[in-house]
Amino acid sequence: MAEMNAISRFFVNRSAARRSARRYRWIRENVTIPSGAVCLEIGCGNGQLAVRFVDGFQPAKYIATDIDPRQLEEARRTLTARYPQGNPSALELRAADMLGLPFADSSFDVVLAFVALHHAGPAHRDFSRVPEALTGIDRVLRPGGFLLYSEIFHKEPIRRWLTDHGYSIGGVQRRWRLESVAARKRAAPS
Repeated sequence: MAEMNAISRFFVNRSAARRSARRYRWIRENVTIPSGAVCLEIGCGNGQLAVRFVDGFQPAKYIATDIDPRQLEEARRTLTARYPQGNPSALELRAADMLGLPFADSSFDVVLAFVALHHAGPAHRDFSRVPEALTGIDRVLRPGGFLLYSEIFHKEPIRRWLTDHGYSIGGVQRRWRLESVAARKRAAPS
């Protein structure tokens, strides 16, 4: 996965506050975030969703990641503006590639990937590496945890991969070409 080009970066950062507000509302309406949740955001962009999520849900830990150093710099600016006295202790910003997530198995209760999964491939319409990204997400997500994502490409193949791997699909919202999904990983047997 490579850095975004200038045009993609423009669209990611343009109107980010409104998009993040919509995503946050959608999450609130479709998922009960467990108290003390440990969360991972893949492709945090300028950090707007991280701010809303941390302020609203108050997770125990929220790690916002992006592979693009320019996006991480945008996120740092957003966090500095929102938290001038310093970030909340629960919020961490890190560089990470979804194709090689540097986290232990079953470390997260919630993984968020909003319009990020299609960036796993060498080109947006190339699905070839998306299953690898999903496998990595599945590895770091705890049984019973949630993958919350939106996509404009590969919608059906992603949902099929998830159901084939034991996820239940819920909270599906379609808006223009965008599809948002709350996928729950099968809980561990009791």
